[in-house]
Amino acid sequence: MINILPLSRVPHARPACIDWAVAEWGAATGFGPADWEVELARIDAHPTDEIFVALIDDQPAGMAWMLENEGIETHQHLTPWLSSLIVDPAFRDQGIARALIAHVEKYVTNGGDERLYLLTETPAVYFSLGWEAFDTAPVNGRSVFVMRKALAQPRVAQTA
Repeated sequence: MINILPLSRVPHARPACIDWAVAEWGAATGFGPADWEVELARIDAHPTDEIFVALIDDQPAGMAWMLENEGIETHQHLTPWLSSLIVDPAFRDQGIARALIAHVEKYVTNGGDERLYLLTETPAVYFSLGWEAFDTAPVNGRSVFVMRKALAQPRVAQTA
């Protein structure tokens, strides 16, 4: 069973999150482990940003970030963002990415947001989940797709 919790509640997962970030984005960003630790601390201190970790039998299996702002100068007006989605290679093809995406979607919906945004080089992955590509943005010297998803708002119980 997949259990998804904020990183602040599962500190033993922090080294795995840093390792994943270095492996996936270290070359493009020039960030090493110490840089990613600073980035995680920045997110921890932010009032709304959150890092979610997927666990299988209490073992870190993947992560996704919810950020108020992705830091892309051309798209500062858009919020919130699904970011840094990654699943450990040992846990792929088990529905973890979909579970993390759904968790972030529910989190931002419960916070009152009606849309969620993300950046990706591979938009086809998200089309089947209801996302649409609507723009491109420059990231680390290359162009990536900006995607959005309209979120269903939770139903409010009506009283008679």
